[in-house]
Amino acid sequence: MVEIAIVSTDGATGQRLAALLANLDFRVTVYTPDTLPAELPALFIVAMPALASPEEQVIERLRADEATANIPIVIASALPMNELQSVPYASDWTIAIVPEPVEAHVLVDTINFLLGKG
Repeated sequence: MVEIAIVSTDGATGQRLAALLANLDFRVTVYTPDTLPAELPALFIVAMPALASPEEQVIERLRADEATANIPIVIASALPMNELQSVPYASDWTIAIVPEPVEAHVLVDTINFLLGKG
């Protein structure tokens, strides 16, 4: 099973995203920005409500650390795409953005693409 870590300050958002992946070949755990997993997952899903948020700081920390710099990240956000694409890490090949409200098939296709399965 593929380990996926969802990061969100809003528990309901984290659980909603996790529910989209239920009954698939993923082991999903929800974390807050200050309680990240000790063991690294294959992929992070970061629910980003705003720029300069704790979630964005998680992305910046993950990219700055050699141990996590290449772990794929899916950003789920309702922010305008031009704002999301303006941040330095947006051009990273290991990062994808899915718009909120997230559709299950879009999320699964994006995960599979980032993991090289699609």
